[in-house]
Amino acid sequence: MRSVLRLTRRNLASNKLRFGLTTFAVLLGVSFVVSSFVLTDGLLRTFNNIIDDANAAIDIEVSGRSDFDEVAAFDPPIDESLVDVVAAVEGVREIEAGAQSARLVPTKAIGDPIETAGAPILSFSWSNTSFNPLTIIEGNAPEGAGEFAVDTTTADREDLVVGRSYEVIGVDGPERFELVGITRFGEENALAGAVLMSFPLEELQRLDDSEGQITWINVAVDDGADVETVIGRLEAALPDDVEAVTGVEASEADKEEFTEIIDIFGNILLGFALVAVFVSMFIISNTFNILLGQRVRQLALIRALGASGAQVRTSAILEALIVGVVASIVGLGGGVLLAMGLRGLMNTLGAAFPSMDIIIAGRTIVAALIVGIGVTLFSALSPARRAATVPPVAAMRAGFRFGSGEGTRRTIIAIVLAALGAAAVGYGLFG
Repeated sequence: MRSVLRLTRRNLASNKLRFGLTTFAVLLGVSFVVSSFVLTDGLLRTFNNIIDDANAAIDIEVSGRSDFDEVAAFDPPIDESLVDVVAAVEGVREIEAGAQSARLVPTKAIGDPIETAGAPILSFSWSNTSFNPLTIIEGNAPEGAGEFAVDTTTADREDLVVGRSYEVIGVDGPERFELVGITRFGEENALAGAVLMSFPLEELQRLDDSEGQITWINVAVDDGADVETVIGRLEAALPDDVEAVTGVEASEADKEEFTEIIDIFGNILLGFALVAVFVSMFIISNTFNILLGQRVRQLALIRALGASGAQVRTSAILEALIVGVVASIVGLGGGVLLAMGLRGLMNTLGAAFPSMDIIIAGRTIVAALIVGIGVTLFSALSPARRAATVPPVAAMRAGFRFGSGEGTRRTIIAIVLAALGAAAVGYGLFG
């Protein structure tokens, strides 16, 4: 075994550049996989904390009861008359009635509608209560007819100026509104690229053609009151199509919505990672074929001197193992840097991702080891097996060829893969 280790060390030392490039190819795949996990885990924790902070003052949320088990984008609307019903329930200290809409679109100064890269454009009714997670950082709150506010990221990106008028496209067409305030959500306005507008409740209802309807009623209970007891009283006073849940349950529902969005983003990154890993497999296999092919006379001499096929195979596999271990370890750090770089890039494009904790979970480490070591060993098995079967006498003859990779089967596989790749590109562009 000591001789095998010595042979492996010498082979690595004599082919530094080629093994370095192979390690780099594996490292790229590992880094993409790690970055997808680090970015999604960090963003999920950050957004969950933001949601918890935003809902900290809410003890109970009253909203329409959905007929579906899955998380919906919006709760069904409820009648605005229920505000008085909720306020009259014993144990209720403070309430806030609010509405939201995804049917309103603001325009730029030149009149073109504001667009996002897939993120929603959301409108909310303004509230001066403690429940409101928005803060006015410039101008005033939108409290009168023909007034609205917008989040600071959107205002900066679209050059929206307080005091000027812009068109807002509602269900009945565009109307002129004065931008009276710039808002911030939480500490960093972390909206993941979404546009967030605020209107007085009556204006939002009119623009959305939902007069007399609201989306939620937030409730704070009296000091010392039992939340579950108050919920029971609310359920008894409300109609069957309206439900009352704790603020914690409402926060969990909001987190599920964000989780779905972040998971989609993470899966896209993971898709790029799988492509990088797939390409790395071919690079590794071809590299080991070339290296072992160049050393065929050396392998034959070693076999002639008494080395077994298993020893030759073990030496080749050890070389692959070392490449995989180095790529996995370095790839963990590279994945963290890549995740931070991707976050910065998305923010440059207007995504407004918040600062986040660096989380390297157990599954991230396992994934890095599986990709780095597992893929490298799998790709090197075939070259190592052929190296172990080199006939000592035949290999020392002039003209002996080792695993050239030529042949009808390889050509057919290449054509099939090229066709599948072209079809996938075509579907992505035009499908």
